[in-house]
Amino acid sequence: MVFRRWIARTHCLRSAIRSRRFIDAYHNKGLNGAQAAWAARKYRGHRVLPSTLMADLNIAKAKRALLLD
Repeated sequence: MVFRRWIARTHCLRSAIRSRRFIDAYHNKGLNGAQAAWAARKYRGHRVLPSTLMADLNIAKAKRALLLD
């Protein structure tokens, strides 16, 4: 029973950290849903997204455009 409580607590903490990254993306960085999901997947090490996020997003868009052309 203790193990199940530990898993539940770990899951709650991970969900809270992921939610914090989404909040940071929407509120502070001004990203839309798809951009926020991309950023939350790419940057997993911190509770907030880095200040270089917009430059990284533009680079990713350029790479994707080259692949689609």
